[in-house]
Amino acid sequence: MVRLLLPFLLLLLVGCQQTSEPISLDELAASARGGEVRALEQLVGLLGENGVLTNDRVYLLLLELGDDAIPVLLPAVKSNDRIQREYVIAALSNLKAQSAIPAIADVLADQSLGRRYIAAWALGEIGNVAAVSPLLNALGDQEEEVRKFVTRSLIKLNSLAVVPLIDFLKQTQNPQSVAAAVRALGDIADPQAFEVLLQHLDGPSRADVVTALGKLKDTRTVDALVSVLQDQDWLVRMNAATALGPIGSEKQTAALEVLLEDDVNVVREWAARSLETMTGRRYTYRNEAGEYVQPYSIYH
Repeated sequence: MVRLLLPFLLLLLVGCQQTSEPISLDELAASARGGEVRALEQLVGLLGENGVLTNDRVYLLLLELGDDAIPVLLPAVKSNDRIQREYVIAALSNLKAQSAIPAIADVLADQSLGRRYIAAWALGEIGNVAAVSPLLNALGDQEEEVRKFVTRSLIKLNSLAVVPLIDFLKQTQNPQSVAAAVRALGDIADPQAFEVLLQHLDGPSRADVVTALGKLKDTRTVDALVSVLQDQDWLVRMNAATALGPIGSEKQTAALEVLLEDDVNVVREWAARSLETMTGRRYTYRNEAGEYVQPYSIYH
C-alpha cells in the first residue's frame, strides 16, 4: 500500500514546491494572452507562500498582461495568504487599477493584518483622488511604518491631496495625525497651506510646522519664522534658522545674528549659514571646540 501511495505523494510534493513549471508557466502565459480567463486565474493562484520559486516570474507575467489581469487580481486582494496578497496589491498598483482602491483601502484599515504599509504605498502609486480619504483615515495609525508610508503616498498624490489635507488638519486633534499632515503639506509645498500651518505654529508639532512653512518658500512665512527664533525647543530654533535662509533678507539679520551665540552648536551653524545666504556676506560661528569657523556650504 505504501508503495502504491509513494508516487502519488511525490507528485503532490513536486506540485506544492512548483519546481517544474517553466513549461507550464509558458503554456499558462500563452493561454492568458489568448484571453483565457481560467489561465489568468491559475497564474494568480500560483502566487503565494508555495510559489517561492515562481512568484517573481508570475508577477511579471501578470504585469505584462496588463488591464486584462485586473478583474482576476481583484478578489485576491483579500487573500489570507500574505505573500499572495502583497504580490496582488503590488501588481494592481503598478497597473494603476483605480477599481482596486476600495479593496486595498480595506487592507490598510484592517488592524489584524501585518505589513499594511504596502497597502498605503499602493494607494499612492495608483494616483487617484479616491485614495486620499482612506490615506487620511490612516494618518493616525498605531504603527509608525504605516504612518510613514501613508504620508509618502499623500505627498505623491500632491495637488490632489492639498485641500483634503488642509480640511483634515483643521479638524483632527490626534497629535500623530497632525504631525503627519503637516509634514505632507510641507513636502507638497502648496501656498494654500499657509494659513492652516500658521494655526498650528504654537502647537506640539511646531518644529514640523516651522519646517513646513519654510518649504513653502513664501515670504508671508518670514514673520512667523522670526517669531520662533527664541523658542525653548532648540529644534524649533534650528528649523526656523534653516528656513529663513532661502527667503529671508537683510531685515531679519539682527534677529538671526542672536542665534550665533545659541547654546546649541547646530543652531549656531545654521544661523551662520542662513545669514550668508540672506546677505551674501561671510559669517562665522563658534563650533563645539570653541573655535570660530565659517559654515560649509550645502548648496553646491
